Amino acid sequence: MALLAAAHGFTPRERDVTALVLRGHSTVEIGGLARLSPHTVQEHLKSVFEKTGVRSRRDLVATVFARHFEPALLCPPNARDSP
Repeated sequence: MALLAAAHGFTPRERDVTALVLRGHSTVEIGGLARLSPHTVQEHLKSVFEKTGVRSRRDLVATVFARHFEPALLCPPNARDSP
């Protein structure tokens, strides 16, 4: 998550909101956990969407998985050690 946040220039709050979205929390839940209003959560999400080039939470989760987790899953551990 830190690499994703740094790569896209997330603010600390955008990073926190994104992490909670990736864990499946709703806007209201994120607001309660981060002590933000639902409106403020939505504003942070809009900014995250703009920075990452996605249009929805579903797209954000899919993009994070495809860019950061899927490649590691597709590359067998032995292949990383080979020259």
